Amino acid sequence: MESNLKVTQGAAENLNEFGRGYSEKLQTLARGLVSGLYMLIRSVKMYDPENAVFEKPLLQLQDIVNQIISKEGRLELVGVKESFYLNNMLVKVDLNAIDNLRFLLGEMRAKDVGGISLNKPVSVPDLKNFIWIFSKEQSGVTEEDGLAGRKLLNMKVAKFSKLKEKLTRDDLQNPDDQKVDRKKYALTVYARAVFFITKYLESVREGKPLNTSKALRLVQDFVDISFEQKTHFLGMTTMKRESDYLVYHQVNVCLMSIVFGQELGLTKAQLRDLGYIALFHDAGMITIPDELATKRGALSAEEKTLIQKAPLISIRNILMEKGFSRSTLLRVVTTFEHKADFGTAVRDGRGTIQMIIPKTNLGVYAKIIAICDAYDALTSKRPYRDAYGPEVALMLMWTEMRHKFDPELLQVFMRVMAIQPVKVLSRRQQSMTLGGI
Repeated sequence: MESNLKVTQGAAENLNEFGRGYSEKLQTLARGLVSGLYMLIRSVKMYDPENAVFEKPLLQLQDIVNQIISKEGRLELVGVKESFYLNNMLVKVDLNAIDNLRFLLGEMRAKDVGGISLNKPVSVPDLKNFIWIFSKEQSGVTEEDGLAGRKLLNMKVAKFSKLKEKLTRDDLQNPDDQKVDRKKYALTVYARAVFFITKYLESVREGKPLNTSKALRLVQDFVDISFEQKTHFLGMTTMKRESDYLVYHQVNVCLMSIVFGQELGLTKAQLRDLGYIALFHDAGMITIPDELATKRGALSAEEKTLIQKAPLISIRNILMEKGFSRSTLLRVVTTFEHKADFGTAVRDGRGTIQMIIPKTNLGVYAKIIAICDAYDALTSKRPYRDAYGPEVALMLMWTEMRHKFDPELLQVFMRVMAIQPVKVLSRRQQSMTLGGI
């Protein structure tokens, strides 16, 4: 009988085609496929594949696989770096499934399995023979047609060693193409974030805020991109439109916070939490009337009170979401704290800040967001003033606004932005005062 489930190198030949458009139906099936494989491979570490515990999961996986083949005419699942691609489409998994994804990739690569492909419907015995590859009792080498005595049918499995070799060769031969593709992807994620925040702020204005958890995948994408393309990442924060200031401000602060946090050594999980909070840090400002938000000159006491309520509206929106966890508490506390000054300024007779007396022990997320929030606000054009240049903005933050930020973190931020304002500005410029945010 002709072998139907084999280990081959065929899937490695289409690596340059990765990037197929998003399909919600295919994404749902892809997540089910990855989840099903994870459950089975994890279970085979504890039970014999002939155990009855595998019957239902194998039937469910068979149904998913055959649905994909019926819909697409083929199935190619390949592990590339820290992700899976199904028929050249990136599989988007939930954040709480990231560790499961890494486990699955690790187990497959330990057996030199880089992916699977099918052109015909698969049977349960086929899938069971595939799962045998990962059995704790299995120490044999996985050949292109599976294990000796358990030949595979209808499915081909790509050798990870050859897939890895192909990926390395492509990266070396086409480094410029890799950079272009990543930059395009970064811009796509940025555009999606702007679109989501636009819709979210509209819902807040109407008093019916959307569930923010839908933005978690965008934030995770930002975190992943920041580790590979920091330059492109920071470059995107210069994209601003005055009429949509608040939308772009939310996204830009999110991006800068992630890059800043990375420089401080935060883990990917911490960066995700930081970016998620930063993306909605000033959402309550959408409820402030435009004439007040863009007012020239000093605000009255009543107007200041109204502005000060904006963070409370942001917190209220967080609390309106279902469930309350430690993550929720962190979001609430950080959203409130980022508006607090780091310390009290002690000035001399000329009004120059001589010393900063720290007030309270603010959280590191709040201190990071406060710096990024102020920097983006200062470098953005507003109806009542032009945008400050990067050097001038940082000089103001280091002098006139110095008491608002943790000085050690502010120095790191300057290094991240590759700007040294004290050296760049003249003495006259270094003694300037703040016009307005």
